[in-house]
Amino acid sequence: MKEKDKTYICDMKFLNRLKLYGIGFGIGLMIVYAMFGTRSCTTPNEMKMQELVFQKFELSPKAQCKLKYLKKNELLLKIELRHFEVNYDASKVHQEPCGDYYLEVKKGFENEHPYSLVVHDCDTISKIDDIQILSKNTCTCQ
Repeated sequence: MKEKDKTYICDMKFLNRLKLYGIGFGIGLMIVYAMFGTRSCTTPNEMKMQELVFQKFELSPKAQCKLKYLKKNELLLKIELRHFEVNYDASKVHQEPCGDYYLEVKKGFENEHPYSLVVHDCDTISKIDDIQILSKNTCTCQ
């Protein structure tokens, strides 16, 4: 390096160094965003719940009757499923032709949602045959 080049770096003012650092930092941020983008840290349980909620629901007459007893409808059920999680110990995910997912209420929401359900996951359709009401059951649905 020539003597002039060494003095130029040393004579650089603070604001010029800050600008140079900012440009490098900005380019680094763009590279990191391009590499990792919109990745998120979701668990397999959360991903499965999102998949089940976005599918079309098919309710059996018994499940529809129990929803009426709970004073809910299909849309409200879909909204409330965000407070549920899959219990993989009780689920039969590899069952043919449709996997069975046992959904139970997350801790802290038991009083708001006194029921659990089993969802049969068939490609793009979530089938619900029955809803288990956990509170004192006076429902007459058969």
